[in-house]
Amino acid sequence: MTTYGRYLRAVAEGAPAERLVFFSDAVFAIAMTLLVVELRVPELEGDELGVALTRLTPQYLTFILSFAVIGVVWMSHHRKFRAITHCTQTLLRINLFLLLAVASMPFSTAVLGRYGSERLSVYIYATTICLSGFTLSAMWIYAWHHGLVDGAVTVDVFRYVLVQSFPVPGIFLLSIPVAMLFGATAAEITWAAALPAAAIITRVYRALPSRTLDEGRQ
Repeated sequence: MTTYGRYLRAVAEGAPAERLVFFSDAVFAIAMTLLVVELRVPELEGDELGVALTRLTPQYLTFILSFAVIGVVWMSHHRKFRAITHCTQTLLRINLFLLLAVASMPFSTAVLGRYGSERLSVYIYATTICLSGFTLSAMWIYAWHHGLVDGAVTVDVFRYVLVQSFPVPGIFLLSIPVAMLFGATAAEITWAAALPAAAIITRVYRALPSRTLDEGRQ
């Protein structure tokens, strides 16, 4: 065995995933907290406060959307790392790319909150969410094909978890051409379909007759 092979075996690969999970949880928590930074209390006379708060509505709605999206990504990450037991250097790098996208969410949220009627703000926001969601799916696929997933996870359970990862980033990916063709507002309206689409697709897949799937869900 080469020196590099010994290095991988002894130091770089095969470690438990706990430290990766702890670090990732911290990044998710910080990103969710930073979302609120853009919601600044206006410094005005008392009689003008209601109008000023009303003007913050787009920023606040964007904050709620981003908080929900990051929450969904975090829950998906949490579920996957209940099954992923060990790490490789490649898995760590994929996870870091995911965290890069998550950490970028406060910026893309601020851009969308201020310039929600501009197509470019939709492109930036949707791309950030697509990178988060599809990178998470890539991580799950990589872990499965490289033997990093607990042996109790069957192929049907693997597919079930994978299916859950696609609807949200898929809807945001679809919103990019919608914005190109019909404008920013039309694209933002399509985002409302993300969570219902995820629920419907998951429910349909869950109803498929598969004894292995049923065993994996028990």
